[in-house]
Amino acid sequence: MSQPNNRVRLACLTFPNLALVLALRVHPELSGEPVLVGGQGPAGRQVVVAASPSAWAQGVRPGQDWRRAEVLCPLAVKLTADPAAVAELRRNARLALASCSPLVEWGDDASAYVDLAGSDPLRSEEGSRAGHCGRSLQEALGVTPSVGVGPSRFSAWAAAQLAAPGRVHLVPEGKAAEFLATWPVTALPIPPAVAERLIQFGLRTCGDCASITMVDLQRQFGPDGILLHRLCRGLDSARIDPWREPPPCGVRRVLAGGVEDSESLRFGAAELARGLAQELSRQGRAAGRIRLVLRGEGEPKQPAQTDRQVWWGEVAPPTPMATADELMRPLLSLFGRARPLTPVTVVELEAFDLVAPPVSQVGLWQGRAVDREVVQRAVDRLHDRFGRGLVWRVEVRPGHPGDVPEERFVWSSR
Repeated sequence: MSQPNNRVRLACLTFPNLALVLALRVHPELSGEPVLVGGQGPAGRQVVVAASPSAWAQGVRPGQDWRRAEVLCPLAVKLTADPAAVAELRRNARLALASCSPLVEWGDDASAYVDLAGSDPLRSEEGSRAGHCGRSLQEALGVTPSVGVGPSRFSAWAAAQLAAPGRVHLVPEGKAAEFLATWPVTALPIPPAVAERLIQFGLRTCGDCASITMVDLQRQFGPDGILLHRLCRGLDSARIDPWREPPPCGVRRVLAGGVEDSESLRFGAAELARGLAQELSRQGRAAGRIRLVLRGEGEPKQPAQTDRQVWWGEVAPPTPMATADELMRPLLSLFGRARPLTPVTVVELEAFDLVAPPVSQVGLWQGRAVDREVVQRAVDRLHDRFGRGLVWRVEVRPGHPGDVPEERFVWSSR
């Protein structure tokens, strides 16, 4: 069954830093060797942009001063990052994940988060959807990511650390605290000083901290104590800060005011269908899958939905869609399933799995299919069905027949 929209489930994908991925594409012989990829830091000084696992084992970390990294790993091969190539690879990776979900947050060029809410017509199981995200990213990067799924950002990240490349590790629903019980506090996204004090108190794992009340943790660590309490129980924020870029094919409409019921939104379905059909026609493509995205602002209708202000759903009909009439039926079915969580202010309709439009008799007359072989196959089908006298071939009479049509053209059923 599809995941309900009020369930928070995040997929975390981890992979080698993009700068390292590009470096190893150029120098595949360095795979397994200590490699440092450098670039310009915020202050204009050279810093480490990416490091191979062998360099990590010797203490090198991204953002580290270049000279410090050379001291820690003197035998490493030193390369320079190409910012333009990294930016292009980053964009391709983001677009690949955006085809899986409209809620994608890009991390530090070595991780990304995807909200698995919404409805996928092809993959109803959570593990299948997370695996699809991993495969899409693999096609864009050329490397295999690890995927973890959990109810919060940290639990999903922790699950990804346990997943082998190409695998998905799921944190069972309601079992986040149990899953995180053995994780060391040094792995938590908290200030190092807080982690050091926890170790001094004998609290070395998330399970140790979970046994202490939030009031006591807050008394000792202030606001960091509240964050620590939530992290150890898998209750930290799962809100996605989505990366936004127009899809390869889609239309977007901003409403004059917030609309709260899906029935009112259905009145705009025809305009959306026409707009997307025009965009598909401009690109000469048909959509194998469409996605409806409803974005809102303001307070959600239910307190449990504070981390999500987007509803989305997808549909994949048996045949590709190219015209407004073909788009209307699946689009109306999406509006019928829509359950906006906040008043809707933006409606988006996006097309994916683009293919060549199906050939029809109307399309032939409109000039959309001009390939000679396509036309000949259509004529042959008509001959087989209705006889050879139905479709005639027109040819120009040899010589100089003049401009009179009856003298210029020759018609035959051959």
